[in-house]
Amino acid sequence: MRLSIIVPAYKVADFIEKCIRSLEDQDISKSEYEIIVTNDGSPDHCKEIVENLQQEFSNLVLINQVNQGVSMARNNAISIAKGAYILPIDPDDYVVPNTFKHFLAKAETNELDILYLGFEIFDADEKSIWKTDYSSQEQSFYNGIDGYFVSRGYDVKDPDRSCGLLFRRALLNQYRITYPKNVPYLEDGLFLSKVFSVAKKVGFDNEPFYLRTTRKGSATNSKLFFTDRSVDGFIYAIKNVKDFANESQLNPEQTQLINHTIAKFLILALSPSINSFQFRQYFKVISVLKKANLQTVETDGLRFLYKKHIRMYNFSKLIFPFYFRITNKVN
Repeated sequence: MRLSIIVPAYKVADFIEKCIRSLEDQDISKSEYEIIVTNDGSPDHCKEIVENLQQEFSNLVLINQVNQGVSMARNNAISIAKGAYILPIDPDDYVVPNTFKHFLAKAETNELDILYLGFEIFDADEKSIWKTDYSSQEQSFYNGIDGYFVSRGYDVKDPDRSCGLLFRRALLNQYRITYPKNVPYLEDGLFLSKVFSVAKKVGFDNEPFYLRTTRKGSATNSKLFFTDRSVDGFIYAIKNVKDFANESQLNPEQTQLINHTIAKFLILALSPSINSFQFRQYFKVISVLKKANLQTVETDGLRFLYKKHIRMYNFSKLIFPFYFRITNKVN
């Protein structure tokens, strides 16, 4: 089988049928791909909607589980996937019809580990507000480290998404890469840092493909980022990615991307209290970081403003909040 599409489903009964039908309206045989929907204990009618669609589509697979969160919903789908490539899709988004043949041929012909697909964001009124432009990258191929950073920049929206990227399943299996269970915010970012650190060949495709909708109540619009649970998740992410680097015996270049990821999650842990002027909370987080042996962190491999930020963090925890507020636009 060429492709396994994984779709986590929780409280998306109003959207999931449109998503699935867009995935079925494609230009390759149903026998060449599967759509695995994980019903994550959704209290609405997601399960029934998918079951009804299964009567229509032979390649639609449904997993039912008690609520475990989006990471485990994706992991459980990947664990039974049969496709050579994995394509994560969010259930309230949809894709352009008749596009699978093109991007699969590009990934297979060039033996890619990762392929970035065209991505467009719409507001609640279905007006396009941003889309990728891979025109300068689509004729080139990159190693994982360079591919990770080429895709980023100050004007890039949602750089840490895994949806709309094609991943070679054998690579995920080889390095036992899964989505983290205990990272409630930016779990995709941790997943991506691992995959890109070991990927050998990354490509870009500029054809329109992934269409993201913006709606109230979605995870990316929640207040979770500002909670203690989120801070604990960021610190767990740092430990998790460190363990991955050690277990995978990454080389110095690969470790540089891990360093960048550690810096990213450390700043994510500190930035809410800094931006809201809650300095008592800021020093509470500093204390937690100290207990986690993160008084100082490595700067080798850091890019954008992260190197300057982490150098200041290492130098002075007192000065860092003021420096960060002046130069806090990082990606």
